[in-house]
Amino acid sequence: MKINRLLLKPNTPTIVEEEIIFPEAIDANHVKRIPSCKVKATLTDFDDVLLADLEINAEVIASCAYTLEDVPLTKKLKERLSFTSDEEMSDEDLYFEPNNEIDLDPYIFSFIIASVPHNVHKKGAKLPEPGNGYRVISEEEYLKEQQTKKHSSPFDALDDLDLG
Repeated sequence: MKINRLLLKPNTPTIVEEEIIFPEAIDANHVKRIPSCKVKATLTDFDDVLLADLEINAEVIASCAYTLEDVPLTKKLKERLSFTSDEEMSDEDLYFEPNNEIDLDPYIFSFIIASVPHNVHKKGAKLPEPGNGYRVISEEEYLKEQQTKKHSSPFDALDDLDLG
């Protein structure tokens, strides 16, 4: 969604609606893809500052943390962005965009990705059961085992040498 500030009426809200298409492969371990994303942007240009109130409705395919199967999620987000073309005014809440055309896609993409939890579990999915040659343990159990294990090193043999 590209916004051209020159086409906006000053101090008057303008509504723009658009469907955004994101790349197919995003991150196989977190968000696999975003098959659908509809955005309604209410834009108000106050000369030095452009306010963009976004309503984002996205269908997201995430990975199940247990089985790596697809898990469909619906994300409905409301976000506000503020832009300025004056570099001296920019700060953490006011983004600097030097050109009159502003691409909102990277901002929208980051809002969607940030809203998806890293541990998504498909309904009814369970951790795999221990089997022949492997076992399933929690991260806490693993860390506890690592602390109690004595790490052997080739240099441990030097402790037994008598150089006296």
